Formats: sequence, C-alpha cells, structure tokens
Amino acid sequence: MSQRGRFNSLVISSLSLLLGCSAAGNSASTVGRVSGGSGAAGTLNLNTDGGSVGSGGSGSIITENMGGATVGSDPTDPRNVPVRQKVCDANGKCTCLRLGLLGTLDSAANNKDTQPFIDWLNGNTDGTATVTMVATKPAVDATFLAQYDILLVANVNSWSFSSDEKAAVEKWVKEGGGGIIALTGFVSTDAETTATSQLIEFAGMGFQAPTTAQNGQSKPVYYKGGTVDLKNCLNWSGSVDALITTPIAFAPQTGSLSKLTLNLNYVGAFMGWTVKAPAEATVVAKDPVSGGTIAAAYEVEGKGRIFAFGDEWVIFKSEWVPIGQPNNMQMDTYNPCWQPAVGNAPGFFQSVQTLYQTKQFWFDAINWVAPPNACNFTVDDPDVVVK
Repeated sequence: MSQRGRFNSLVISSLSLLLGCSAAGNSASTVGRVSGGSGAAGTLNLNTDGGSVGSGGSGSIITENMGGATVGSDPTDPRNVPVRQKVCDANGKCTCLRLGLLGTLDSAANNKDTQPFIDWLNGNTDGTATVTMVATKPAVDATFLAQYDILLVANVNSWSFSSDEKAAVEKWVKEGGGGIIALTGFVSTDAETTATSQLIEFAGMGFQAPTTAQNGQSKPVYYKGGTVDLKNCLNWSGSVDALITTPIAFAPQTGSLSKLTLNLNYVGAFMGWTVKAPAEATVVAKDPVSGGTIAAAYEVEGKGRIFAFGDEWVIFKSEWVPIGQPNNMQMDTYNPCWQPAVGNAPGFFQSVQTLYQTKQFWFDAINWVAPPNACNFTVDDPDVVVK
C-alpha cells in the first residue's frame, strides 16, 4: 500500500518497456526478447521495426507440434481447456505462456524500485514464459486477449473498462482458461478499490478498504518454523522499507492449490487492502492485524483461475533483495540475525531475501493461474523452489 502522508506528490511515469518475446498488443511500440545465461537478468534486445511478433509483423510465429494435446502439461491439472503449446519465432526463441502486464508499476510509495522484479520476469523463466508490458490502455476484446494466457493487473487506476471489455475478459477466463493475477494499493485513494477490481468483479472478487486500521509493523517474523522473532533482521543499513512491512503468512494448501503456496511462508505488505471473494474461493492469507483476507484464489467454473493480492509491495526491490549491509555484523550466537553454517551450507545474515519469499510468491502465483501448457512454467533462481 502507498505511504500516504510520507509522499506528497504522485509521480506518474508510464513504463514503455516491453518484456519478453510474446505477441505485442496494439498499445505496444516495441517487441523485446531476452538473451543471456540462465539465471541471469539477460540483455533485452528490442525490435523497433514496427512489426509485432505474432501479429503479422516481421517476427513470424511457428507452433511446435508436441505430439498430442497433453504432452508436457501438468497431469494433476484436470481442467478441460486448451493446452498452450510451444510457440517459436523465426529466430528459434520459444515460449508457452504469454503474460500481459496491464497498467504501470508506478506507486505512491517512497522507494518503488521495481527493476529486480522486471529483470526476474524477463530473464529467469528459461523461455517458458514471456511478459509484455501494456502501459497504455488498449481495446480489450477477443483479439487482444488471444495474445495472452495470463493477465497481470497492476496500476490501472486511470483506466476504465466498458461493459463489453469486461464481458470479453469474463469469456476469456470462463471459456478459454485465461488466468488473472490482480494487485492493488498503488495510490491508496478511496476510488482505487473499484478501479483495480474492474476485471475480476465478474467472479465476485475485488478489493475493499479494511474495517480495522492496519499497522502490522510490530508483527514477528520467524525463520523456517523458529521461535525467535527476526523482524529487525529485515532492517539493513541501506533501507528500512522492509522493516515497516506487515509479514503476511501463507497457509499451506492441498490439491491443485498446493502450487500456490509451494515453499511460501511470508511476504511483506504495507497496509494492504482487503480482498473480497465468493464462498467458493480459497483464502490463502489474512492480514494478521485486521484479520481480513489479503490473498484469495478462485478457479472459475473449472476453467480460468484468479489470484488477488491486496498490496503492491511484492513488486518492490526492498522486498526482493537486501539493500546495504546488516546493522549487526557479528558472526556469532549473540547475533540472532546470523545463521551459522550447517554442513556444506555457508553461514549467512538473515534479510528480506531469506525471511520473505517474494520470488517464490511470484513463481507460485504465475504457476497456479497458468492454463495447462507444454513447457511447464519454471524459474532458474536459487531462491525459488520449482516443482
């Protein structure tokens, strides 16, 4: 949630970066592809000749015959929706999942660096997914939606969707198995909950202001089931942002929902909105102060899936990697933030990277909402467990 009172003016800077190599929408002006070693951010090479890959431009699309509709798809996913096949461009770069990030990543928070999030989505999926930033409001219809398998709904506070556009998204989810991940909290205005609920309200989902003032900064953070509060270990010399967050604990799920909470303990939020969802939905996390739902998952009529999270801090650098150095550099038992070496595993200082599983959160969310696909979404990152 935005830091109201600490940020006097909201700077709107629409991002025009295109991530990945999926088909570009009409609002996009460039097509990008990542190259580089696995696990690295890679280098974004932009094609600016006006051709949109997959939309009749200079980048042709080749669909690889996988030898059957279910080859490579998750056998535990019984949904009767088309399996997304591997699609390759003329250069032999292939993907299965195409993600459209709607809106910007801009926030009224003080420190809103989202570059690690962008780099990670752009360079660590080993070709199993590509992301396109759609920073300008497009015409949302069947043609536009056919370019994507997942929509990441970010800061769309200035956007308004018509009834026909909302109906198109509903059909895309209910009939085509499209997946949606929705965030909120970018500007913290009274109108935001309505604005960021627009594309998921058909499923009885959305965001609303909490009934209790939320300030969970004093809530403890434990490491892997421990009993020592390590919340202060989030406070490194370069930033206090992670320290002021509320730790959101995720309840382990079973069945197909186990994907959504795989190896996921905590992420941080700052005064998040409450998520509203129908009785058929699954609450996977609650705010520890208000008790309100902050994360909910819903499979719509056995087809598409929606995951709503009531905050935007999961895209910030402060929630991904530690900044600066530990305030206490002692490497002994008198420093609770020092984790001694165990076997061949070296010792380390606890930080936002070890106490919050923000990368895992994103892998799990994308993996769960994704329709069945021949690539099987993966991430090459030592901080992420892939299963």
